Amino acid sequence: MSNTSSSQPHIALLLPLSDRLKEASEAVRDGFLSAYYQSRPDTRPALRIYDVLQDAAATYRQALAAGAIFVIGPLGKTQVAEVSAVADVRIPTLLLNSLPEQALSPRHLYQFALSPEDEARQVAERLLAEGKRSGATLVPSGDWGRRVLSAFSETYQAGGGRLIVNRTFSADATDLSEATLDILGFEPSQHRRDALVAITGLPLQFTPRRRDEIDFIFFAGQPTPGRLTRQQLKFHYAADLPIYATSDVYEPSPMANQDLDGVMFVDMPWLISDEPSLENLRAGLAEQWLSNNHERSRLFALGLDTWPLTQRLLSANDHLTDSMLGVTGRLTMDSNGRVHRRLEWAVVQVDGTIRSMPAPPGTL
Repeated sequence: MSNTSSSQPHIALLLPLSDRLKEASEAVRDGFLSAYYQSRPDTRPALRIYDVLQDAAATYRQALAAGAIFVIGPLGKTQVAEVSAVADVRIPTLLLNSLPEQALSPRHLYQFALSPEDEARQVAERLLAEGKRSGATLVPSGDWGRRVLSAFSETYQAGGGRLIVNRTFSADATDLSEATLDILGFEPSQHRRDALVAITGLPLQFTPRRRDEIDFIFFAGQPTPGRLTRQQLKFHYAADLPIYATSDVYEPSPMANQDLDGVMFVDMPWLISDEPSLENLRAGLAEQWLSNNHERSRLFALGLDTWPLTQRLLSANDHLTDSMLGVTGRLTMDSNGRVHRRLEWAVVQVDGTIRSMPAPPGTL
């Protein structure tokens, strides 16, 4: 499965195995191989793995010259853009990341990614289905946070929802009290108290009141800022204000989630489903392939789903015409060749474990 110049029909798996994405690529590769080798030998094409070094487009051309009949990868966003610019429309290519939302894909160019935008849209859909019509958002500053917020707000506002306040935080933040207080709206309450004191000259007992029009907080980010936000809500007697989050908030460890009790989030079945068949699959793969690193587990699951998705695309010879139940979610494909995932829901309990939640009303 190493690079070779001989020409033979094969599936080409392009991954950056020698640069900063080495660990992520190894996780995807291992997931792909575990699924590939579970399929019948007489039904699977030959496989070659190509290490994407400096020039992803050159590696792609090398694979085609060597006889690739289907190309998978690469993984990094820049590499994906490079390959999409030179893609041969005669050879199906499954990119393992997404192009910009507005980009049009040529025929036989597909995109499969663990998209946080898909997660944000599904959170918005649940809030609308539950009748929560106004809320606040708290996302990281930077491009990732902007993309997630845009996906969430477009879906939520298109369904009639209203966002009262949007706040951001830095990735290294250790104190989210200011952002949380702004969301809760205590400052106007404090100003009213100060004005009354100035007018009357009398000391006044004061209990700040939070905004009464906020039905929820949409949170996107890592567990640490998630815990900080939850702690601030408890401190300010706002523990009843629900938090709906993307999968980044969750680590599959009760100890890591103890201060996230009550947080509701979407994630892939591979990490949160208690379906017996999935539990058996995880147990069967644990000794040889898996580790306790949850990010590696997500990428391993991406690799697991990539092989059956490749088989479906090869057999369909054009498009994924119906949904496919995978370990990363229920997969569907839009007219632009972009694969979307329908995820599952869970809520963190007081002891840090999670409990599955039913799908929101009106969804599968």
